[in-house]
Amino acid sequence: MKRFIHTTALSRAAAALLMMLILAPAVPALAQEGGAKGKYAELLGDYEFDLADLGMGVVVMNIYAEGDSLWVWPETSSEPAEMMPVEGEKYMFFIEDDDEGHYDIIFLKDEDGKYTKCRVVNENMSLDTTGTRIKK
Repeated sequence: MKRFIHTTALSRAAAALLMMLILAPAVPALAQEGGAKGKYAELLGDYEFDLADLGMGVVVMNIYAEGDSLWVWPETSSEPAEMMPVEGEKYMFFIEDDDEGHYDIIFLKDEDGKYTKCRVVNENMSLDTTGTRIKK
């Protein structure tokens, strides 16, 4: 499995950002009606994370649904990762990455009661960051 978040040179991140800007509009279009798209509609979209502490600057992660699955595609990755639901938790997911370890992904409500925030935690990488959905 490819790494979820690559922590290499800034030039790779810039190239990935360019590719994500080109591909991002097409990704949600791949999602099917019903299934995860209907179930997780209030979570779908792009989230912006400040990863300056990891030397990566601002990173955008696209959350989209395909079939019965919820996926995340960070602009720093060459492929998306399937988010597995945590049993008994409404909007908490995890990813097991062969290279970077376990990620917890938790969606949070804002002050208006809408899910507009996404927290990503990876203890192996000392990563604990909260991103905000980008309004379009």
